[in-house]
Amino acid sequence: MNILKLAILFFFCLMQTVVAAETKPTDKQTAAPVKNQANPVKAPVPAEKKKPEGLVIGKNLKVGMPLQEAIKLLGIPGAISTRRGTESKFDSVSIKYVNHGIVLHALNGKNKVEALEMLPQFKGSFLEGIKMGVKFTAVIEKYGVPQTMNASLAKYPDKGMYFSLKENMLVAAHVFAKNSKILSHQLYKNR
Repeated sequence: MNILKLAILFFFCLMQTVVAAETKPTDKQTAAPVKNQANPVKAPVPAEKKKPEGLVIGKNLKVGMPLQEAIKLLGIPGAISTRRGTESKFDSVSIKYVNHGIVLHALNGKNKVEALEMLPQFKGSFLEGIKMGVKFTAVIEKYGVPQTMNASLAKYPDKGMYFSLKENMLVAAHVFAKNSKILSHQLYKNR
């Protein structure tokens, strides 16, 4: 049996050399010319990661936007409360995000943001670049002279914006949807 195994192995090896010899290029065959590349391939440049812009009032967070989108952007709220209006149709819901320094207000039964309340710890900015803690002169440069103003409040009712001041510094703000029926807007207008 050993002789038979050796014969099969010899025959198998012999076949391998014959097949290899038949596949070698002949004298008439030539290799395809290699093209010279004038522009060598460059390694891909790693993409720069954009730093998230954070909350920007008037851009990614604004009055009139669907409440669901605002909640998706801000995450899980710290507290939710209801407020009574002058009539039941003016009752509202306040959704507080202490970690973002913002409170969303929506009329009961409505699915849109009716008002935004920026607290002193708000780290975002307004579309115009205004941030909490700036001097009030920066607000005037961006929004113009307020319609009315006292030591603690600057009113821009046409824009639906009310800025709270302390020692001439911006410490809080409210932004309301146009013709908002929410009670706090009515109170600001009459203040």
